[in-house]
Amino acid sequence: MFRACVEAVPSFVINGPEVERAFRRACSSFLSFVSRAVSTGEITHGAVLPPEAEHLTRRLPAAGIKLVDLVLTYDVAGNELLDAFGKELRAGSWRPEGCDRADMLSVVMGRLFRFRQAALSQAMAVYRQEQELLRRCEIPDIRETVRQALTGELGEAEAERRLGYRMDTRHVGFVVWGSGAPEAALRQVAARLCSQLRAGADLTVPSDGHALHGWLSLPDNAPGVDVLRARLSVPEGIRISLGMPHHGGNGFRITHREALETQSLADRAMPQPTRPGAPAEACSIVSFRDVVALVFASRDVELASHFVRCQLGSLVEPRHSVLRETLRVWFEELGSPTRAARRLNVHVNTLVKRLNRAAEIVDRPLHAGDFAFRFAFELSRIHHGNGVSEPHERGR
Repeated sequence: MFRACVEAVPSFVINGPEVERAFRRACSSFLSFVSRAVSTGEITHGAVLPPEAEHLTRRLPAAGIKLVDLVLTYDVAGNELLDAFGKELRAGSWRPEGCDRADMLSVVMGRLFRFRQAALSQAMAVYRQEQELLRRCEIPDIRETVRQALTGELGEAEAERRLGYRMDTRHVGFVVWGSGAPEAALRQVAARLCSQLRAGADLTVPSDGHALHGWLSLPDNAPGVDVLRARLSVPEGIRISLGMPHHGGNGFRITHREALETQSLADRAMPQPTRPGAPAEACSIVSFRDVVALVFASRDVELASHFVRCQLGSLVEPRHSVLRETLRVWFEELGSPTRAARRLNVHVNTLVKRLNRAAEIVDRPLHAGDFAFRFAFELSRIHHGNGVSEPHERGR
């Protein structure tokens, strides 16, 4: 496979021994990934590029190797693997169980094609990100340029020219951050985010405090947040906040503000679990939609805290974390005990008992359509996150 790729794309061996060695390691690193994908048919988008291949891909733009060469190597490597399997199937002593050779070859061909497409898509996203970073190194101070675009000091045409990023498009702002996370790790997550959301372009700016601010130009058929959470694996200790999609220069500013607010509230009010198996009040990917109630209530935390206590009573205390997690899922499932129990992996009777216990604590029947109670429940996370003291009087 290495020899076939080098014959088709000589640039991998004429850019110095380091690139050649990295390319050879990348070829070998794919074999276990290919074997798993072909044997099981399970192809996880965004997790099909071995670390060795991703490392090589990030070096290609600086080495002068073009994107078309990268695409060609994936075509050549895929053909070599398929030819090798076909020869073994025809000449070898192995016989597939339960189907003839033609059927087996057809199955393998389909799985290998899907794997190649997923890996190539991820590699192209990484390549384009590195290519854009090289181009932006020529910008004297990209953070200052972005600041001027956000404050309106630059017109949209001038901002586009300086940043190489269209303003007349559908943007979603994001922040990738993690305490102590190196910038390279944050950029890798941003590249995978770009690939999963099928972004047409991206703009990223490093910020202080181990964070990366960015924007993606989204197509209309971009996956939603729920799909993104299912497909995108985020390394431990790193989180992503997302603004809502907005159009044009004003949308560029609004979605950025939403992403920043979401990051701030996620850190303060939606901590990640501290022990394995603990119920998570927030996952690694948090959308502005998840925290919009907290955004407005955080403007007067004292009143919000009193409102929470009046509605929820002692239910806000740490010892009732399981009941709160049960309520959260029950609300999301629009009051369906069956669907909520399925998501929590408990029996329906167990879930109903938990709801009854929560009703006893707040001393009133629970209804999924109770707006005041639901709103107070959403606000309870910021109540804990800000450490507001408990009011002396309680009501309902």
